[in-house]
Amino acid sequence: MNKSIRGASRSSRRGRPPKYGWPSQVVAVTLPRRVVDALKRLHSDLGWAIVGLVETTHRRNRLTLSERDVQLVEVGDHQFLIVVNSGILDRLPGVQMVPFSATQAFLALEPGRGMGDLELAVRDRLAQLRAPTRERRAVAHLGQQLRKWRLDPRFEPHARSIIIVNKRRKR
Repeated sequence: MNKSIRGASRSSRRGRPPKYGWPSQVVAVTLPRRVVDALKRLHSDLGWAIVGLVETTHRRNRLTLSERDVQLVEVGDHQFLIVVNSGILDRLPGVQMVPFSATQAFLALEPGRGMGDLELAVRDRLAQLRAPTRERRAVAHLGQQLRKWRLDPRFEPHARSIIIVNKRRKR
């Protein structure tokens, strides 16, 4: 092996390797003893315990776009609304999107319709969307979630009527 190559490889490996595999920073922090004890139960090295918690939380919070487009939102004691991204999911046959926030809407079915009708509306809309778009992914995800919620023994769908009062516009 050439001396200059051998010398270069030695110099690039000098010193201690980064602890977490990327650049790090020393931080002094005061924590309650119970927090320190809890961290030590996760890992004997407090730094690794903190990094592990942050990475786990980050993975949990890093939802796919379609997961953000469809979710259950708790509105009462063990009661949830199916809430969708109103900018992406805006047309389902027999379903009205009722604004919940600037970007979200909950699903309201026509009178006499239930979960089965909603699943059928989703399948029909999915059949209309041939190209792989964000809307198609969101509709497909909604269909998967509806099936999952319907089969989950912890959930029991109930159709309810809602009343929306619109303010009359001045003529």
